[in-house]
Amino acid sequence: MSIGNTLLGLLESGPRHGYDLKRAFDEKFGHDRPLHYGQVYSTMSRLLKNGLVEVDGIEAGDG
Repeated sequence: MSIGNTLLGLLESGPRHGYDLKRAFDEKFGHDRPLHYGQVYSTMSRLLKNGLVEVDGIEAGDG
């Protein structure tokens, strides 16, 4: 299973934060091997670079 394709599938329903993508992935597929946050963000960066996703907005945070 390709992580990139799986994340794209999870994004079909609409925009999500990386945390939401990780949680959705783990609920559906990660029972034995959860996805690491670093892998979510590196995969999303690659998808962005390849023009497969776009940034919807950036929220200012405390952290």
